[in-house]
Amino acid sequence: MPEEENQMGLFEIAGAAADQSIREPKLKPPSPATPTPQPTVTPARRKARPPVTASAPAAQKVSGLVPDGDVRLTANIRQDLHLKLKIVSAQRRTTIGEIIEELIQSHL
Repeated sequence: MPEEENQMGLFEIAGAAADQSIREPKLKPPSPATPTPQPTVTPARRKARPPVTASAPAAQKVSGLVPDGDVRLTANIRQDLHLKLKIVSAQRRTTIGEIIEELIQSHL
C-alpha cells in the first residue's frame, strides 16, 4: 500500500472520530418563570474632606488661596517673557510672584 493511502486513511478515521466528540450538548433555554438575579451595585462613597480655610498650616499649602496681606494680580505678558520668568523662578527655586515683587521693588 502506498504511503499516501495510509495517511489519507488516518485523517479520515481521525476526522470521523473527531466529529463525534465535537458534538455540542443540547442546552435547555432558561424558563421565563425564573428571572436571573441582577447584581446590586452600590455607589462608591468618598471620605469627607475637612473644609479649606485661609489659615491652613504652612506645610499644607492649598492652591488658590491668597495669603493675608496680599492681593491677586492678573496681567497679560508676552509668551517669551513668561517663559523667562518660569525659567528664572525654577533656577532660584522661588515663585514667579516673588520675582515680580523683587522687580517692582527695585524699579519703582
